Amino acid sequence: MDDFGEYDDYEWDDWEETNLDNDDLHETGLEDLDRQDDELWMTDFKRNNEDDTSTKRKRETNLLYTTGSSVQLKSEHMKKLFTENYNLNPNDGPNSRNLFSRLDVVDKYWLTFDNVKVAFIDRNGNYFLSKNTSNVQGLKDFRTAFEMATEEHRKTLNSITEEETGGGDNTDAISNDVRDEIHRENIDDNIEFHDRVLQLHRDGKFTEQETRKLVGITRPKGKPEERIKYLKIEREKIKQDYKDESDPERKDIFREALEIIEQNIDDAKLEMYERPESEEGIHRVREKFGEDTRTKFEKFTVWARENLGVLSAIAISIAGIITTVVVAGKKTLVDAAKGVGAVGKALAKVAKAALPVLVPILNMLATILKWGAQGLEFLAKNLWLVAILIATFIYDYYKKKKENFLFHLSMK
Repeated sequence: MDDFGEYDDYEWDDWEETNLDNDDLHETGLEDLDRQDDELWMTDFKRNNEDDTSTKRKRETNLLYTTGSSVQLKSEHMKKLFTENYNLNPNDGPNSRNLFSRLDVVDKYWLTFDNVKVAFIDRNGNYFLSKNTSNVQGLKDFRTAFEMATEEHRKTLNSITEEETGGGDNTDAISNDVRDEIHRENIDDNIEFHDRVLQLHRDGKFTEQETRKLVGITRPKGKPEERIKYLKIEREKIKQDYKDESDPERKDIFREALEIIEQNIDDAKLEMYERPESEEGIHRVREKFGEDTRTKFEKFTVWARENLGVLSAIAISIAGIITTVVVAGKKTLVDAAKGVGAVGKALAKVAKAALPVLVPILNMLATILKWGAQGLEFLAKNLWLVAILIATFIYDYYKKKKENFLFHLSMK
């Protein structure tokens, strides 16, 4: 049995896992380009637009400025120009990098491509393609590059995240949560399949060569692209084995092997931040988004702003704290070796900047987390209720404090 390999020495670090704390999350491509000069670029953009006499256009340029970086600003300019639902990212691939490297914003509100003015914001705050007939070829080149980058983005994992959550600041973090959780589940499925194959080999159902082939699909070597190529070759061989087989137990294993191959191809795609290849894989990812705590937080922020009035800002902040703690706690439970202290670290960060009124709340969260998995499950399922209750408590606390202050002031 040892000849076929055990999972005690499984290469758990084949993936670069992303987790928990915002400091450890992957930096997005929108923060990667020209970081050193970005702040200066943004400052110049704001300064150049300060004297714009068009109120509506100035409102739009001010909104573009608040996107946070030059690349995000250009991305938002194109999004409003094309009313596009996808958030283009220069790290999506070569077409996206090519597009962003050739863009600039000049003369306050003009978007350029290869130094040709291709789009602008009019006095009413509307976005239009350039109407200069001498720029026809430049406009054509821009549209082609934009469409190629958009198609490339649609193939990424983040595009599914945006479809499920509507975008937002947590897009990359949510994608990382989902891909890491699916990866861990795939490891478990591979181990279970691996053990079943070895048992059937001991029972005389599979030859040594057949066993090696089946075990091999659970731990393919190489980079994601190499693993995908290998798995697709093995898939065709096993499809034929399944078709030719009459023994029920062997046929069942071949069917299961095809499922394992599909999962591992999808897993390799996710490792590259691409959409899964199979429909089942895409369905699985969408289900994970529905279960993800950060996804629920994004939806809560929208609901809170529309329904909670003066409590919304407080409730969103509290929900953000709980989200950070729950994600950190889950990581600790599923990967203790790497995640030890993650919950404490998350709470410590909050506590360091917390107002005195938050201290008993943080103590309450710490107590709930001592329940382990049950505590995390309680917080995840009741995130919005807990956030609203705490927000109400804080609001009432400061309201009474203000009333007492005014009362004592009036008595003087």
